[in-house]
Amino acid sequence: MFVSLAASLCLAGQTPQMTELWRLDGLDSPESIIADGAGGYIVSNINGEATERNWRGYLARISADGELVERHWATSLRAPKGMAIHEGRLFVSDIDHVVEIELATGTLLSRHYLEGAGFLNDLVVLDGVVLAADSANSRIYALSDGVVSVWLEDEQLAGVNGLLVEENRLLVTTMSAGDILAVTGPDRTISRLLTGLENADGIGAIAGGYLISQWPGRLSYWAENTTRSNDTALIFDEVEAGIYMNDLLTEGERVLIPHWQPGEVSAWQVSCGRDASTDH
Repeated sequence: MFVSLAASLCLAGQTPQMTELWRLDGLDSPESIIADGAGGYIVSNINGEATERNWRGYLARISADGELVERHWATSLRAPKGMAIHEGRLFVSDIDHVVEIELATGTLLSRHYLEGAGFLNDLVVLDGVVLAADSANSRIYALSDGVVSVWLEDEQLAGVNGLLVEENRLLVTTMSAGDILAVTGPDRTISRLLTGLENADGIGAIAGGYLISQWPGRLSYWAENTTRSNDTALIFDEVEAGIYMNDLLTEGERVLIPHWQPGEVSAWQVSCGRDASTDH
């Protein structure tokens, strides 16, 4: 499958393109994917509804070329979603807990209860601190050395979902207003970069801009600081086809996308080889 992002710019005069590399099926409500640091990936599988607390959730390991390595690598989770790795440990959001797992073995080490949390979603590591988006309460929690605190709470974070650490800022997507926000400085100032996205979910940097998933089944591209910086290009709209997506992972020139339905992970190559003037 080949998709051209003709409505937006990768670099001046170029149009990004996506080519499917592989697709793995047979998963159970996969929500998020992370590189495992050993050449493969870990996929969180909710295996039910997003808030069901059924203890059937699990983490699967897959290879770089999309082969299932170990389906139930870590188990006994309620509804696992976002993941982050720090100092040899994997942290996983699990509704109102962050679960800490030994990366080398998949052994569960501890469950950290985040008091007041309603729907923990994406996780990242910023300056050695694990940050957790709470989509239900317009806040971002911090977990450091087992200590939990509220890192940022603001009405602009309503429906906070995706988190992306950059050199001098934290990018945040929100589902309520469909914003992309930037959090900067020691006082954690919030700036709105883009608005109007419907149900903004995952975000990843690639091709001179950002890929943004929009629940349940849309994928868009946005380039900041261009003459079209208020525009996004719709790449996929697979809602009617029942192909859903949540988080996404960009690395180099590739993007990996978990599809909640029908239980798949897809991998794509992104390139900027065509001149936009040739698109019609």
